[in-house]
Amino acid sequence: MLMGIRFLCSPTPHQKLTLSQWIGCSRVIWNAKCQEYQYHRSFAAQVDEPGAQPPIDQKYSHFKDKELTPWLYQCPSQLLRNSAVNWYNTFQHHLKGRCGKPKFKKKHDNISLHLTRELFSFETCPNSGRLRLFIGTKTNNIGYLQVHYHTDQFDLPKSIRIKKKHGRYWVSFCYEDSLDTSGLLDQKGHLEQLREKSVE
Repeated sequence: MLMGIRFLCSPTPHQKLTLSQWIGCSRVIWNAKCQEYQYHRSFAAQVDEPGAQPPIDQKYSHFKDKELTPWLYQCPSQLLRNSAVNWYNTFQHHLKGRCGKPKFKKKHDNISLHLTRELFSFETCPNSGRLRLFIGTKTNNIGYLQVHYHTDQFDLPKSIRIKKKHGRYWVSFCYEDSLDTSGLLDQKGHLEQLREKSVE
């Protein structure tokens, strides 16, 4: 069964600064993909040639330029890749009618950062035996993030999100639990149960 969990965390001032920079870099890649699609779409409409469709891919390396975007080189490349992949996946969901097109992201307080397994690790502190969370790669990291665990009963996730909202930071993720779900109702079963109760 897929379970979700969220923990409050307390980054240091230096960690907050680095996380803000990483979030900004990820937003640059997302917005660049949106702008690139719009540019190619308007160009395809002007040439009016068969097959001239805007590219929908996960490429992002051409946005890195040592003169125009030097700050992108200070961000782990995996974060930039994740932003491009998330843009691509969102567009695929749009094509299937599940959501709208990816939109430009503005700088605001309700922001998050998507980290895959190579960008974090849960470790047990040898001194205290407590669980701790390391963020980043070996060469580009913010060290151990102070997380306020209210439980340690969870399986290791494949990815996590660090979210900032109203000045507070949270770590959230989903993981597969070993609970038996055979006796649980699905959405259709819940609706039928509600109808039966309303008739009574």
